[in-house]
Amino acid sequence: MKPVQGLEGGGIEILYNRDKNGEWIKADRERVSIAKLRMKAKSILDGRFSLHNAPDRIMFEERIKPHKSFKYYTYKGTPDVRVIVFNNVPIMAMLRLPTRESEGKANLDKGALGLGIDMAKGATTYAISGKSGNIEMIPGTKLRVGGLKIPFWNQILENAIKAQKATNLNFAGIDFLIDRENGPVIVEMNARPGLSIQLANEDGMRWRLKKAAFLKVKTAEKGIRLAKDLFGGEIDEEIASISGKQVIGIYENIKLIGKDMKEVLAKAKIDTGADSSSIDIAVATKLGFGDLINEWAAIKIDQNISRDDWLKMEAELKAKYLNKFEDLVNLDYVRSSHGASIRIYVRITMQIQETKFETIASIYDRSKLTYPVIVGRKSLTRFLVDPSQRKSQNKCFPKIHFQKS
Repeated sequence: MKPVQGLEGGGIEILYNRDKNGEWIKADRERVSIAKLRMKAKSILDGRFSLHNAPDRIMFEERIKPHKSFKYYTYKGTPDVRVIVFNNVPIMAMLRLPTRESEGKANLDKGALGLGIDMAKGATTYAISGKSGNIEMIPGTKLRVGGLKIPFWNQILENAIKAQKATNLNFAGIDFLIDRENGPVIVEMNARPGLSIQLANEDGMRWRLKKAAFLKVKTAEKGIRLAKDLFGGEIDEEIASISGKQVIGIYENIKLIGKDMKEVLAKAKIDTGADSSSIDIAVATKLGFGDLINEWAAIKIDQNISRDDWLKMEAELKAKYLNKFEDLVNLDYVRSSHGASIRIYVRITMQIQETKFETIASIYDRSKLTYPVIVGRKSLTRFLVDPSQRKSQNKCFPKIHFQKS
C-alpha cells in the first residue's frame, strides 16, 4: 500500500499475510489491525506523505517474491533496482536492499542499503548504508557488497529505455523489482529521482549526462551498447576474452596469502616499471615471515663492501640460510641512495580481482611509502594493465594501512 504522489518512501506499508486473528503481518513481524490500516489510508488520502502535502490517492501493488539471488543479502522485504535513463541511454544504476533498520523497505531514507552497479557487467561495486558512509560488508553477514550479479540485467536495461520512450520523459529513474518467477517488473518511474545513486556508485552523474546528451539513439539495443561502452567495463571484458588475460588498473585491492594460509588484504600499486613485486615488512610479518625478518635484521652489512666481497658473502649467506628457511627463495645485494642492503625474496600466493596465483616478492621497509605492496612485471603475466583505470574496479577488500613493526 503506497501513496501515488509519495515522497522519499513515506507512507508505504509492506504486508505479507494475515494471522489467525485477521491482523496483517509486516516485514518486521509487527501485526497491523484493520483499524490502523484505515488510519494510514486516511493519512495518505489527506496528503501527509505526498509532495506539497496535496490530497492523494492510494495504490495497491501485488507483493513480489524476491529472486533467489538476493536471499542472503536482504532483510524480509524485496530489493529493487533503480536505473537512471537519459536520452534513451541508461547512465547509472543502483541496487537497494531492505534492512532491519528500514523495516523491510528498499528506501535509503529509511536505512536501506544502496549498492552501485557496473553498467557493463551488471554486478554490484560499492555501497552505502542509508545516506551515510560507505560499507564493505552486508550488515549482520560475512557477505561483501561487491560482485553480486543482477539477474536479467540486459532485460532491465532494455525495459528501462522502453519505459522512458513510452512516457516521453527525457530524464527518468525507473525502479524494478525482480520476481522469482516472472523476472523484472517495473513498479515505479520517477521524473525527479534522488541523487544518492551517485554516492552508491562513488561517481558523479554530471559527466555521464554530458556524454549522453547529444547522442542519437533510435533503438534500445543501441542504448544498451552505449551504456556499457561509456559507463561500464565491457570493453575490458572483450579484451580479456580475446587475449585470455584479465584487464586491471594501476591500483588494485589485492589479497596476499602466506605461511599457514595467513591472509592480508592491502591496496597495491601495479608497477610495470618494476621487475619484481615487493611487500612491506609489516605485511610480511602478518603473513607469517616474522622469524625470517628478525634473523635478517640481525645481519650487519658493510656499506663499503666491494662487489667481489659481496659475491663471496652472498654465496655464504645462501648456503647458510636457504636451507635454514624454506620460505626463503633468494636474496640479493642492493645499493641505492639509502645505502647498501640485502633484499630477501619469499614465495607467496597473490589474488588480484578473481585471479589467484603464486609469485615471488621481496620484503622491504615500505612504511614511509604510499603503498604497502608493489606488483611488478614478473607477477603480471596473467594480466593486461590499463593505465586509465586509476581507481580499482574491485572494492571487495578494505583499505589497510600498515605501520612499521
